[in-house]
Amino acid sequence: MKKNILILVALLLSALFMFAGCGASSASSNETLVVGVDDSYPPMEYRDENNELVGFDVAMAKALVEKMDMDIEFKSTAWDGIFQGLETQSYDVIISSVSITPKRMETFIFSDPYLANGQVIVVKPGDASVQKPEDLEGKSVGVQIGTTADTAVEKYMEDIEINLIKYDEIIQTFSAMKAGYVDYIVVDYPVAIEYVGNDPDSFEISSTQLTNEPIGVCIRKDDTELQSKINAALAELREEGTLKEISIEWLKDDYTSNIDTELNVIE
Repeated sequence: MKKNILILVALLLSALFMFAGCGASSASSNETLVVGVDDSYPPMEYRDENNELVGFDVAMAKALVEKMDMDIEFKSTAWDGIFQGLETQSYDVIISSVSITPKRMETFIFSDPYLANGQVIVVKPGDASVQKPEDLEGKSVGVQIGTTADTAVEKYMEDIEINLIKYDEIIQTFSAMKAGYVDYIVVDYPVAIEYVGNDPDSFEISSTQLTNEPIGVCIRKDDTELQSKINAALAELREEGTLKEISIEWLKDDYTSNIDTELNVIE
């Protein structure tokens, strides 16, 4: 009899621990948002000296998933294949300085814009010769391949002659300009700010802004529920001032408030 009672107690204790374990696991396990990112685009997303993924978009994405009560996983991928990776479901979204453009909106949906952006021309300090896109005629221009900067310069090449040189990573364009291989660079405004700030003796931003193309989270067409959740979280982050704080930390100014949402894109 005692033996049977001992066995029954052991079974009850075993069941109790099993359910307790399940409850703990359930309470601590959040859904994970898998994020595609090109980690070679400072100050937006890049690897620091410790090979840690950092930057404005990285900090913003972490704040975003915290609001959504989710975990996060970043998947690094080259820019020229980043949209294909989203289509093939290698990740759930792209948070990697993705400009919102009409052409991209044919294939994907976007969150509300979270960062102001446009394509600008980087020149050598004191060079005031570029006042309009036509002033690039006969010059060598560096861009990162597959970006909206690449698309914009190709469009201008229909009317004027430009020596367009494409690079896999944005840092290569600035290295090339410093070495004299290209005369100018067309690039996102926040990235231009970073390089000019770090090396004002080599780079300057011209007064010409080619486009207005704010940045948003890129999402698959059918993931409208996820889009709604992201927009709600972004609204909270903006209202409480978190987006502004992240922008000032990484971009030295607030580019998340009063965003011009009217697209002016060259495609």
